[in-house]
Amino acid sequence: MKKFILACLSFFILISFKVSYSGEFPRRIVSLSPSITEIIYGLGAWEKVVGVTLYSDFPPEAKDIPKVGGWVDPNLEAILALKPDLVIMIEDQYKIFGDKIRKLGLKTLSVESNNSVKDILDSIRQIGKALGKEEEARNLSENVESSLEEIRAKTRNEPPKRVLFVVGRNPGTLEDIYVIGKASFMNEMITLAGGENVVESESLAIRISKEAILSFKPEVIIEINHEKIDKKDEVIKDWSGLKEASAVRNGEVYVVSSTVLLHPSQRIAEGTRILAKILHPEIFEKYGKVQPQIGVTNSK
Repeated sequence: MKKFILACLSFFILISFKVSYSGEFPRRIVSLSPSITEIIYGLGAWEKVVGVTLYSDFPPEAKDIPKVGGWVDPNLEAILALKPDLVIMIEDQYKIFGDKIRKLGLKTLSVESNNSVKDILDSIRQIGKALGKEEEARNLSENVESSLEEIRAKTRNEPPKRVLFVVGRNPGTLEDIYVIGKASFMNEMITLAGGENVVESESLAIRISKEAILSFKPEVIIEINHEKIDKKDEVIKDWSGLKEASAVRNGEVYVVSSTVLLHPSQRIAEGTRILAKILHPEIFEKYGKVQPQIGVTNSK
């Protein structure tokens, strides 16, 4: 279970930039990260994508694109069969199998991990340059910056809520709980949304016990549900056994059934808005109608 969760964390969180591609703009792209896939879509270059990894869930059209294996175990034969003129992966992947892909005669673009919003915006611009979509990348990154600034302006004067952000645990139990640390763009999203991460560790994520949760004293617990939407009630039920935690006792446990909070792409604006609505719903009511949240359930 531990290895599975760590693989998921790497799968959902990492994306980067180290350009090893040059030449004409690509016409056939294989994306080896869901976040890369999202950025390509956001740049208006979706027609170039001929292959994606398993569990790529956005855009919805990704389900119809040929799959080339998982984040940690891509199928090299499947990649080669698609005849791509560019394969985009992250640096951690490149260290494992990048040379093997290049030895197939394929051009690659590898990218480093994005630990901040700035990194993500830089990534959008760099991918845009590689795909001949520089103007689209500029517009997309500016829209993200504008949306995040709007959220920041609405929440900056509010007392920050203490947040525990859960990205994995053993189903049906409160064991092997994995939570986001400081070294993640998600930590920055929490701050922008008017929250404060209760986890002080400088790691990307750490494993904690349910007893540790009591020492963190979170006001709000947010968990990403990697299962189907109909699992949300089960998740809430699991947490109901920890009444000693004020977040549980006060009905401030939220389940988000979407990967929008996990992928370092332009969708961080949407994810940050979801967090802000959870943490400070009264603020967004004052400013009028907000975009609907994606699959959010809470324990109230």
